[in-house]
Amino acid sequence: MGSLTSLLLAAALAAADPPAAPGDASEPDEPRSIEDEVKSGAGVSPVELIPRLELRQSFVRLSSGASSHLTTTEIDIQFLDRLLLRYEGTLQTVSGPNGQVSGFGDTEIDAVGMLGSTPRFVAVLLAGAILDTASQPQLGAGKKQLVFGAGAAIKPLRPWLAYLLVQEQASIAGASTRPDVNQLVVRVGNIVFGPRLAWLKLDLDTVVDLAADQGRFFGKLEAGRLLVGRVGLFVRAGTQLLGTRQVDYSLDAGVRYLFRLGKGKEAAQAR
Repeated sequence: MGSLTSLLLAAALAAADPPAAPGDASEPDEPRSIEDEVKSGAGVSPVELIPRLELRQSFVRLSSGASSHLTTTEIDIQFLDRLLLRYEGTLQTVSGPNGQVSGFGDTEIDAVGMLGSTPRFVAVLLAGAILDTASQPQLGAGKKQLVFGAGAAIKPLRPWLAYLLVQEQASIAGASTRPDVNQLVVRVGNIVFGPRLAWLKLDLDTVVDLAADQGRFFGKLEAGRLLVGRVGLFVRAGTQLLGTRQVDYSLDAGVRYLFRLGKGKEAAQAR
C-alpha cells in the first residue's frame, strides 16, 4: 500500500488565476479569505498548486495478515506561480509472520506544472521519481521508478469540486532484490465543502498492474476541517473493493499547514 500511496500524488488549483471582471456573474469571485481558499480546493484537492507542510500517520492491514505503519512527511514548495516541487519521505514499520522490520522508506520527488486554468477549471502535468532509498528492500516500493501523469479538476458548483488523475509509475533501474513496478492509476474524486471550514472527500482508484496483468479497485473516504488559521486536520479510511485481494483496510490521520499563496493570488485577493 506504500507504493499505492506514492502513486496517487498530483497537482493543483490555480495559484495565479485571473479574477473575474467586476459585475461578471458568470464567474465566481476569487478567494478573499482562508475560508474561501479552502472552499476553492486549497490543501484539500490532490489537483492543487498550494504550498504546504503535511505530516500524516497511516496504518494498513493486508489480507495476508501483515500490517504496515507509516509516518509520512510531505513538503510542497511553489515556484513562479505555476510550478510546485514536492518532497515525500516515510518512516515505516512492517509486521508479519516472520517478525517486524522498521526503517526509512523510499523517497519521492515530484514536479507539478500548470497547463492552464480558469476560475472553474484547471489542468496540470506531473513528473517525478521514486528513489530506492529504503533502508531495507521490504520497506521500499520496488526499484527506482519514473512517475508521470496528468490531472484536471472542474468546479460545477461552489461547494463541489470533481477531479480526474491519470498516473503511470514504472521501474527504470535498481537492485535485483527489489521487484519491478509498472502500474497505471486512474483516480476519480469528488469533494463537497461544508460549513465551518469542513470538507468531505471520496476517491475511487483503479490500479492496473501492467507487469502482473492484474487490476484492483480501491475506495477511500476523507473528512477534514481547517481548525486554526491555516492549520487543518483530516482522517480517512479506505478498503479494496474489487480485484485480487491485497488490502483489508487502511486508516490515515494527519495535520497540514497551508503556506501563503503566491503573489499573483495575493494580488487578486487584495482587490
